[in-house]
Amino acid sequence: MSHYSEVKIEFRDGAALVAGLNRLGFQGKVEIHQEAKSLYGYQGDRREQQAHIIIRRQHVGQAANDLGFQRQSDGTYRAWISEYDQNHNGYNDSWMGRLKQAYGVEKAKAEAKKKGYRVTEEKRDDGLIRLVCRR
Repeated sequence: MSHYSEVKIEFRDGAALVAGLNRLGFQGKVEIHQEAKSLYGYQGDRREQQAHIIIRRQHVGQAANDLGFQRQSDGTYRAWISEYDQNHNGYNDSWMGRLKQAYGVEKAKAEAKKKGYRVTEEKRDDGLIRLVCRR
């Protein structure tokens, strides 16, 4: 049985985190809970880890476990990703980097829109994303 590892992340905005996950292909597959819910392993076994933002195992990969993001008392999120999914399904440091980029883009867009800017996005050939904000 694969066990979960805690992954340190700096996400503070749940809506931007969900939007970032959607950017990475999980549109319509992300569960959002006010109260943390249990995560489940690849055999459907209930794990002790709980999360507020969950991607269930059927959306993660073959023989996968749930992915979860648990809101902490300080407002940050703890990511629960099994060792198996990190090593075999690609939810590793590289994926976490893409999630951080997607989160940052979504957070910046939301903040700019709050301040009255129209935001357009351009993806460059080198993978960088450029945001243009106009009033």
